[in-house]
Amino acid sequence: MVKRTIEIEDTLDEIIESVKSDIKNLAIEWIKENSDKPDLSNNLDYDGSVHEIIDGSVPVYIYEINNLFYLYGDEFEQAFDDAGIGAKEDKCWPSGWKPAAIYCYIEQKINEWYNDAIDEIYEENKKEEKELGNLLVM
Repeated sequence: MVKRTIEIEDTLDEIIESVKSDIKNLAIEWIKENSDKPDLSNNLDYDGSVHEIIDGSVPVYIYEINNLFYLYGDEFEQAFDDAGIGAKEDKCWPSGWKPAAIYCYIEQKINEWYNDAIDEIYEENKKEEKELGNLLVM
């Protein structure tokens, strides 16, 4: 019997944090231009920006995709099922739909985060604007 040990690099948290940062920057830009709290789907993704950020974060290398699926496969599949965008019985599952399932999972996590974070992002930005305005008046 031969024993082998492998290491799997877990990049999911880094991926999600990067997407959060990009979405936060997008929200701040919106707030500066429109002075109100942006809705994730209707305002920030009106031109596809949110989908582009999430899509650009999905790993493209099979090695990384397979590693993430090894660690989070059940969660990815559940997010894919919840999104209702396809059937795993498709001849492309799992290899062709793995990136889509990862996308669905990231999108789900971002939606949850954004709903909790937008008030703080808005208030933070308004406070900075007010402080900057006070400095300019002096």
